Amino acid sequence: MKNKLHGFLLMAAVLFVSAPVLAQLNIIPLPEKVEERGSPFVIRAQTKISFEKGLKPQAELLAAALSPATGFDFILEEAKTATKGIVLRTGNSGSANKESYRLSVNKDLIQINGQSSAGVFYGIQTLLQMLPVEIYNKQRQKSMNWQVKGVLIEDAPLYPWRGMMLDVSRYFFGKDYVLRFIDMMAMYKMNTLHLHLTDDAGWRMEIKKYPKLTSIGAWRGVGPERTGGYYTQEDMKEMVAYATLRNVDIIPEIELPAHALASIAAYPFLACTGEQHEVPAQHFISKDIYCVGRESTFDFLADVFKETFAIFPSKYIHIGGDEAVYDRWKECPHCQKKKKELGLKTEKELQVYFNQRVQTMVKKYGKTIVGWDEIIEDGLKEKAVGMVWHDEKKAFKAAEAGHYSVMSLTGYCYFDVAESSIPGEIKAAGWLPPISLEKVYQLNPMLKGMDEKYRPLILGASATLWSDQFIHGTILQELPQINEDRSEKYFDYLTFPRMSALAEVCWTPVARQRWTAFEQRLSTHYNRYDQAGYGYRLPQPKLISNEKGDQGYTLKLENTVKGAEIRYTTDGTLPNVHSAVYNGAVTVAKLNDFYAITVMNSNQYSLPLYFPEKYEKFKKYGEFVADWSPSKVKGKDFAVFEMNGSGKISANGSYTLSFWFTEGTSRLDIQSVEIFKNGQKIAEDVHEGFTGGTKKDNEYKFQISNYETGAAFSIKAKVRGDVSNDSNGVVMIRKN
Repeated sequence: MKNKLHGFLLMAAVLFVSAPVLAQLNIIPLPEKVEERGSPFVIRAQTKISFEKGLKPQAELLAAALSPATGFDFILEEAKTATKGIVLRTGNSGSANKESYRLSVNKDLIQINGQSSAGVFYGIQTLLQMLPVEIYNKQRQKSMNWQVKGVLIEDAPLYPWRGMMLDVSRYFFGKDYVLRFIDMMAMYKMNTLHLHLTDDAGWRMEIKKYPKLTSIGAWRGVGPERTGGYYTQEDMKEMVAYATLRNVDIIPEIELPAHALASIAAYPFLACTGEQHEVPAQHFISKDIYCVGRESTFDFLADVFKETFAIFPSKYIHIGGDEAVYDRWKECPHCQKKKKELGLKTEKELQVYFNQRVQTMVKKYGKTIVGWDEIIEDGLKEKAVGMVWHDEKKAFKAAEAGHYSVMSLTGYCYFDVAESSIPGEIKAAGWLPPISLEKVYQLNPMLKGMDEKYRPLILGASATLWSDQFIHGTILQELPQINEDRSEKYFDYLTFPRMSALAEVCWTPVARQRWTAFEQRLSTHYNRYDQAGYGYRLPQPKLISNEKGDQGYTLKLENTVKGAEIRYTTDGTLPNVHSAVYNGAVTVAKLNDFYAITVMNSNQYSLPLYFPEKYEKFKKYGEFVADWSPSKVKGKDFAVFEMNGSGKISANGSYTLSFWFTEGTSRLDIQSVEIFKNGQKIAEDVHEGFTGGTKKDNEYKFQISNYETGAAFSIKAKVRGDVSNDSNGVVMIRKN
């Protein structure tokens, strides 16, 4: 009985110690093992950084990370043994995983043991997160106590592929932003940067044998509207060296056979027709793809791969392989001749042949092809990596065939999709429902129902940051006249904090992943972003309770951001950074009069927490599209009321759009509804209807038969107020 009691008390003591340690350290991704041990270590001006032979680059990185904020000039010393200061070593990490590390801290010594230099680097990232958030600032922070808690941490990643995809084709992000993005990844131990270098809308890498790829293919538009750019081979070598030091593998992507219009515009012989094209300035899926029937296509690709592999040492090459439209192949005599020679029945089989040719081509360089899940088809003999984005079944098919998979599922990993549908959310890809931070955290790369024996074939997960919003007519790019970096801030906002959630999903043992604990640790990371100069999205205040009483509704909120405050209003207006500070429960007569925001500083605040009561009764008519108010109704003359239909129009089929009056003194008259895809009208319903105190013919029907993934849909209604513009209401849509 004593033994049992002793065991219980010991377990309780461990839990009592471990929980506060984790809460205080706030490390993301959560380490595998954390124990409190001894007294804290204080980093001082005289602290020496010692390193084992071969680890000088990691020691220099550590000094470069610590020096700006501390103001200390650290002495670096190569030494086999050291008992004081900060010591970097390899071996004795507690795991055979090459990315594992062991970090121990006491009052005299911080020791980082990595199974390799990669493990040492990750131990450094954990050490930085254990210091005050000001360590990320590039300016000296005076009167700071740079204390590190006494702990023992043993840690290793769950998956070897922890990735992000950066689309620099649809919008060109310069070299400096790519380097900065690598730093953002390294902060959370992300190790694979999938660089989307080519697509219909831009070719971004210098290939010396084919100069037109960049002189023509890297630019679009004319005159003042001309935009673009590319990376020289020296730029890319610099990016690779920078990433390698931070244990980030850059995987270049050369899209084929589709999404190749930029290279075809440069060299028309690559396509079936040989016609001259322009690099498109608006998003669409081109029917012009690489000709599979001409050997010149494969000669071109062989030359491109040769120069690419001289720059990028990664063992992987991404070939895209998605969304190929076979219309040109069906009409091309060269392609049809090749199809007949090979005894193939379909153009889809021709694409498998194309992939096999490329696979053989890159094998002599020791490369493995990576592609979207469309490449996982019967007949692909060599092992490949499928990035599973829209068809989970392809992961099962890949595993059964011995191929690898990386999860980039649209419902969890498409970071170009907004986090919410809250009014005021930034414009982002709308063809998918919002992907919240919590939704990202729910991803499990080991899909439900997958046999455990296939676990080694599931490499991990990768999020995507597509930049096609820049060619949907959205003005997001920089304004050089005022040196504005709007596009970079936009991508930062889409990335943080969601990348931190993906990092923990890919690193931390599943049994230790808990959303509430993650959210608590994340509360200090917004301040880290601030200090580092990274953009980010602040969460709304969290609603804890909403109780109805005699005086109205009593609301209790929680602030989930350390260092921030909640500001609120009770008169139905949006709050700002000067509104009342929330210090306790607030009572309001009507719920929809209450708004609250999280405020970090005068420039950084969240979208509002609010209660959209007035729209609830219309849910039976489908999804909310837009609301109208007097400012959107021009008066007694019909005028266009434009709405964003992306995400609401999500597939082929028939739809019903309906208008519902909520308040005002004038009814809304509707004359017609038109549907546009990427700026082109594709459907309409013209008839007169109205909604007000009474309604008549207020539903408009249309058919979608040429839906494209990622396309931008807009809805334009011609409306007026029958007496004045004093009309308010809501527009709903449903798929029939």
